[in-house]
Amino acid sequence: MTAEPTSGHASSPWRRALKTSVAALLVEIGYQAAETLALETFIEMAEAYIYEAGRGSRAYAELAGRTLVMPSDVVMALVEMGLDFTAIPDHARRENKTVFLPPIQTPLTGPSKILQVGEKRKHPAHIPDYLPPFPDPHTHIRTACFKQPTNEYQLVREKAASQKRNVEVALTRFIAKTGTTQSLFKDDKSAFPLIACKPSPLPYMSALLPSDCEALSQDNSEADTKSSHHQVTSDRGPLGDSLHEDTPADSEPIDNPYLLPAKIVKKTWT
Repeated sequence: MTAEPTSGHASSPWRRALKTSVAALLVEIGYQAAETLALETFIEMAEAYIYEAGRGSRAYAELAGRTLVMPSDVVMALVEMGLDFTAIPDHARRENKTVFLPPIQTPLTGPSKILQVGEKRKHPAHIPDYLPPFPDPHTHIRTACFKQPTNEYQLVREKAASQKRNVEVALTRFIAKTGTTQSLFKDDKSAFPLIACKPSPLPYMSALLPSDCEALSQDNSEADTKSSHHQVTSDRGPLGDSLHEDTPADSEPIDNPYLLPAKIVKKTWT
């Protein structure tokens, strides 16, 4: 209807409400548009009228020794201003009056939440409460930036078991990818591959033959017995030399432990 005035009171909510009321009264009378200067003049007149009525009402209330204004004080103020207060009820009950919805109350915006790390320390007894609080603990307290190693027995055992399981699974997958595999399903051979079993004509021979560690320990024990035997014969003299010459030397080592000659435990005389 009108442009926004450039006065300094334009930001006041009370003046905006008064402007809306004056514009509604002008529309009810029959006006369709109004200039800004004329509208501001009507607003000033209405504001002065309301201010004078309020000032007179307060004066009559204080004259009667009261702090709250009563309807009789408002009537006396309007009579003093020379206005006919009897026409107010008829004006309020008019048919073509404009009804305004109450303004929506703007929700209060609280302070913005700042990311807080840890719990803030409270003020000691010698610091008053009106002073600003302590900052976040990580800004002025030393904190470790690494994770403490787990030394609990249960966690260590669980970690070791999971690592062992992962190693076994990785080794099985590696053997399955590099060697021959068998599939559970004939249609899709890549699903659930299994390590193919190599058939052997004598499967029990792997249990009878010694492993590499056992053969190495056997060789070490034979070397120790030979060195001790040579030492004993050299201490005995010519008899030992003759005995040593009579025993034939083995031309080839025997790999099968079941074909090795029996060993006689030598007793030491004290």
